[in-house]
Amino acid sequence: MAYQALYRAWRPMVFDDVAGQEHITQTLKNEIKTGNLAHAYLFCGTRGTGKTSTAKILARAVNCLHPIDGNPCNECEICKGILDDSILDVVEMDGASRNKVEHIRDLIDDVAFLPSRARKKVYIIDEVHMVTTQGFNALLKTLEEPPAHVLFILATTELNKIPPTVLSRCQRFDFKRITLDDIAGRLQKIVEAGGREMAPEALRMVAELGDGSMRDALSILEQVLGYSEGKIEFDDLLSIIGITDYDALFRIGNAFCDCDGGEALSVLDEIIENGKEPEVFMDRLTRFLRDLLVVKLTKNPATIINTSQEQLSRMQTLADRFSREKLIFALKLMNEAVISAKASGYGRTVYELALVKLAEPAYDTSLEALYARVADLETKLAHGTFAPVQSPAIAEELPPWDVPAPAEDIPAPPPAPVTPPQPVAEPPKTVPEKPSGDVHPVLARWDEIKDFIRAHGGVPVLPHINRAKPMMLQNKLSLVFPKEAMMNKTVVSRAGNLELIHIAVQAVINEDIDVQCLSEKEAGISDTQEDSFEQLLALEKDFKEIEII
Repeated sequence: MAYQALYRAWRPMVFDDVAGQEHITQTLKNEIKTGNLAHAYLFCGTRGTGKTSTAKILARAVNCLHPIDGNPCNECEICKGILDDSILDVVEMDGASRNKVEHIRDLIDDVAFLPSRARKKVYIIDEVHMVTTQGFNALLKTLEEPPAHVLFILATTELNKIPPTVLSRCQRFDFKRITLDDIAGRLQKIVEAGGREMAPEALRMVAELGDGSMRDALSILEQVLGYSEGKIEFDDLLSIIGITDYDALFRIGNAFCDCDGGEALSVLDEIIENGKEPEVFMDRLTRFLRDLLVVKLTKNPATIINTSQEQLSRMQTLADRFSREKLIFALKLMNEAVISAKASGYGRTVYELALVKLAEPAYDTSLEALYARVADLETKLAHGTFAPVQSPAIAEELPPWDVPAPAEDIPAPPPAPVTPPQPVAEPPKTVPEKPSGDVHPVLARWDEIKDFIRAHGGVPVLPHINRAKPMMLQNKLSLVFPKEAMMNKTVVSRAGNLELIHIAVQAVINEDIDVQCLSEKEAGISDTQEDSFEQLLALEKDFKEIEII
């Protein structure tokens, strides 16, 4: 018997073998057992999810002489005849190649003839979305009221291209992406049946690379099993199919967080030197950054990301180092790089520039990059203790304050000249100047209030306060934040920070004034994008005056 590819040799033979589509197979089994069959079915979903396999099982099940719990027996003469193509009552058509109106008219003419041996004549039209508009129009009447001996099964990966008039005439089933566990279980069964051995982490990686498609996973598995007759290890998998090791993705992710463009370029160079295409790596990196964003934004990322629990735990640790803004900026920049690389003859250079901009956003002058830089600094502020930075040059000039100079090194002061005592006039008493005009004392002495906050342990919160504009609204000190500074508003709004500001106001102007945080919308104020940009630049400057201890 001629060799068959794994995805053909292991194609499901009964509904119970279709992985991850129980919501569909159970319904079809019940319809077959009760005889309540529709005249047309539409199977839609991404590639490799079992649409064609289910259609072939359904074609045998409706004609089987001895069905078992809604499944075809695959032993009767009808089932065997359909399997070996000796019975021509099951017709498979490719909608991509037979999509013109004349092809559909040939089908309509054939529908009028009774089946030769089977109970029903079944027409399976794959990739039906490729049929032309004229072809669909010609099929509509037959699809709506076909003869009793005819069953249509349409399959498509692009539901949006199916006309509504066709959708309304079919019983529709949506095939889900197959889960990682379902794919891995099927692969394990196939490996064991072939008498082969494969490391669990390698098997899981093959399942993950299938990306929800059983057919893709089986194609990769077939390539891997052909590498060696012995046990397949994880390192063998990396060298066989040229995928990017997870360690490289985590290394480059940490390089982004550490603002280390050199490390990011080194990782890309290692990938290319190992024979892997930069396009493949950048595609994997884009998907990896997308997964990090999912981990950052969702409470239960395991339901969205198709990966192992160990890798998910590592991703959660890395995602904590990123701000949301930086991840969004990274994905946007990566998408632009992929598009630019395809149109450029220097794809590697385009990718390297994108990696440097991700690692060191200061090289990008766009507003999105500035948001990412500020949000990154805020993330570091939230995870560390900040203190003023002393210039190294100044520090070298200053003597160590706690070490007095030796006595012998200090020259004796010259004798002071004797002068007759003079009457000393009392210095005039200084009275604090009252603010001019109608400016409230809080606003007039706002810098002094911030100095008090700085001197009493408020250094970490000052960059957040600087994002706000102080105003007196309803006899309250209102810190008004622009729309892009809602994270700063959240930090300042904490009870301890508001209390510190309240104490500072009371100490400086000797008045008991309540403090509140408002957004521009709440305060009835609008701001231009240019003003916001300048505020962000000022905030970034403030952040750079402090460092993490």
